[in-house]
Amino acid sequence: MALYTPPDKSSPQPRRSEMEEDKDGGTQDDFKKFYVRPSLGLRMWGPLVPASDNRMGLWTLVGIQTAVGAFFLHRIRVFRASLKVVKKDISDFPSLNRFSTTHGDMFVNPARGGASSFFKSSSTNGGIGIARIGKLFNSPRWSTFKNVVYLLTGTLLLSQSLLETSRLTVLKYDPWSEEARSVRDKKFYNDIIQFYHEGVDPTKVKVKDATNGKVMSTNIPEVKQSVALVRAQAEAANSVIKWFGPLEYKPMPFTEYLDRLQYHFDIYDFLQSKRTLKENAAQLSSQITHSPSELEEYVRYNQETRQRVKDLVDNVPSGSIPVSPQTRDLPLRGVVLDADQQDADNIDLEEMWSLYDPWMNLALDTSLSIKFLPTVMAPENLAQANQNEKKDESEREAE
Repeated sequence: MALYTPPDKSSPQPRRSEMEEDKDGGTQDDFKKFYVRPSLGLRMWGPLVPASDNRMGLWTLVGIQTAVGAFFLHRIRVFRASLKVVKKDISDFPSLNRFSTTHGDMFVNPARGGASSFFKSSSTNGGIGIARIGKLFNSPRWSTFKNVVYLLTGTLLLSQSLLETSRLTVLKYDPWSEEARSVRDKKFYNDIIQFYHEGVDPTKVKVKDATNGKVMSTNIPEVKQSVALVRAQAEAANSVIKWFGPLEYKPMPFTEYLDRLQYHFDIYDFLQSKRTLKENAAQLSSQITHSPSELEEYVRYNQETRQRVKDLVDNVPSGSIPVSPQTRDLPLRGVVLDADQQDADNIDLEEMWSLYDPWMNLALDTSLSIKFLPTVMAPENLAQANQNEKKDESEREAE
């Protein structure tokens, strides 16, 4: 038996601050679910990096990064050009060539404006601190520092762009791209199932038949499926989803990326070697098999070769080829000496013994079979043996 106690009507409502804290906690949890998309050369963009399967977004950031890097390198060239000494004629300066028409060369620095002119004017008006700052910005050290910063920044940006370009063009298999594509497709199909089970709100959505224009019921499975598909397509067409992919998607770490890439290369090399072996086997089989015309050519060539050899043997002078008058029957493991060896003293006995060991030959040529027979006596023989033993013992006692 259970007792149900209704809630007290005077129970206080949740405070507004608590509700705001819950909302803030929920938003923070949602924000924590977003993971920065991986990349090789666009890491400096941080959370603005698009999904790995969004190639248009990746190429856009690569283009912007390349343009910024080229701009920094171009600034070095412009800055160096502004520091070059300009060659001018004296006649171009009226204050120097007022009473004569002589000509001569004069090297002057180009006029600078902007911050340097502002600092100069401020220094004439009595601004000592501003004059020091202007002197600092006009010093050669500041110029060298600016050149180094421009050079390092431009080189870094261009190298990172080259690295990302290599990933997009050279790699035929990108684990990050395949993972992002599979997660995007999985979210699309999960959204269809979710929207199908949620159903259709008849107050917000009205479905009409295309043939007669009548309003159809929203509880029909075909209608629910079509509406779920449209809602999933609208969700996938969202600009944020198209750029970043599913927001709760967590990409694989860089170490796993390298492991999958290495596994792909190993499998590719294995399949390539297997394909090469098959091609070589096919080529060998094609070379071994010959057509009937080739076989006839080989038969004709063999016949001609045999005829030439026969003619050469027939035309050889007598005595040029030694012919043995009798055939010698050699043992299986006997000692074979040179035919010109006639004297026994010229034979090295130790060498012959080491090469042709007669005891080893005897062991190899001899086949022995050994059988072990058990010594078991029959019952009648055993009884007779016992009687003989008793008789011997009685004779010993009598003695």
